Amino acid sequence: MLLLLAPPVAGVALGYVLGGRLAGFRTIEVRALWLVWLAAGVQFAQLSIGGVRHFVERTLGVPMLGLIFLIVLAWLAVGLPGWPATIRAAAGVIVLGASLNGLAIALNGRMPYEPAAAAQAGLPAGVVTPKNEPADAGTRLAVLGDTIAIKPLRAVISPGDILIGGGACAFVVLTMRRRRRSGPAPETTITQEVNHDPHTEPAAPRPGDLHAGGAGDPALLGRRTDDRG
Repeated sequence: MLLLLAPPVAGVALGYVLGGRLAGFRTIEVRALWLVWLAAGVQFAQLSIGGVRHFVERTLGVPMLGLIFLIVLAWLAVGLPGWPATIRAAAGVIVLGASLNGLAIALNGRMPYEPAAAAQAGLPAGVVTPKNEPADAGTRLAVLGDTIAIKPLRAVISPGDILIGGGACAFVVLTMRRRRRSGPAPETTITQEVNHDPHTEPAAPRPGDLHAGGAGDPALLGRRTDDRG
């Protein structure tokens, strides 16, 4: 759960540091949100309802973890066309990571993990869970499985997980930095005094003319005389 929450939380923190706001999510259209809830429901059933997991995986022969990835990929495919290019690129990284994980699951039935990496992370090696199974000589594309140990979190992740996490973080940051488009900026009106008489041209100043407020203004001269008096 921590590995799922860490990338978006880090994205929110980094987005604020870079001047973004959560209001940026209002600028993109989110479609088919029910697919996300469906994926969450399938994952809950996989982890908590053994009868459903046995029916789907044993009777139907469909890996539930692979089904979750397919639903998430479908949701991204629905939303991608309407998103800005930079956000589509971040979502594309997520899609690539999910595809790599999905391929490993589809080929092996569960997500394979490297027993040595599990032991390095402080996890029991050789244990089969609803989501994972240890890799062996018969595992196909074991390199795409959980092979990277993260000791502080006592977890083992896959290359696809790294792409998903990085893409999710970038997705949040880029979306937060978007600004809601407002109406066009009002035009600045410059007011100028216009001579409306086409036959009258302003007289050009001549040498010796007195200008109001200038050094030779009679009003100023008179005021100076009064001051002296």
